[in-house]
Amino acid sequence: MSQRRTQLLIAAARLFAHYGFRKTSVEEVTRSAGVSKGAFYLEFQTKEDLFREVVTSEFCAYLNDAEERILADQEGGRLSRIYHHSVEALLDRPFLRALYTDADGTMNGILHTHGTDRYHPRILLGAEFIAQMQANGLLREDASPEETSHTLSVLTLGPLLAEPLLRFPESPSLEQTLKSISRMIVASLETYDGDPAAGKRAFHKLKSQMVEALKESRPDGSHRSAPGS
Repeated sequence: MSQRRTQLLIAAARLFAHYGFRKTSVEEVTRSAGVSKGAFYLEFQTKEDLFREVVTSEFCAYLNDAEERILADQEGGRLSRIYHHSVEALLDRPFLRALYTDADGTMNGILHTHGTDRYHPRILLGAEFIAQMQANGLLREDASPEETSHTLSVLTLGPLLAEPLLRFPESPSLEQTLKSISRMIVASLETYDGDPAAGKRAFHKLKSQMVEALKESRPDGSHRSAPGS
């Protein structure tokens, strides 16, 4: 990937997170990235193309960041720790946080227009991953992988979506809420058996599959001519 393309992606992620898709212009992106408007059209045909690649780039970076945190944690292969590190990594990426909490629908609207199967935020801890954790003795065997996966998705997105609505001076912080959820996962799903290293390997396999799928959905990066108008 060219340095120019990388600069555009970084600038666009920052501007989309702050202003949203509709209020961010190509001119603002190129100015922030320090490149010309003509150079933009050598990399992307439209602002929508840029947005979709920002989604792909941000999710790949997020998945790699989450895995680094999990690997650095001695107990990182346990589901409660995977949940904790995955959400913390998400919170540290303003673009993805804005995408999930898109109140007016301007950002997710672009994803729906161009196909949710390819571009909509994926469920990270899917049923197959949960089943693998069970096979490794890290989770209770009587828990349904499908139900557990769905519940974890709700527990990941729920606090982010509810935060603006339920924020009062006396409310616990979002970080405290996430720690409470992690403790609930320990109490309701985890076992004392199983090697956390097996959980780390299962997450690495999941992450690798998701990164590959995201890269396959990346818009065509070939050079193009600027539009005539």
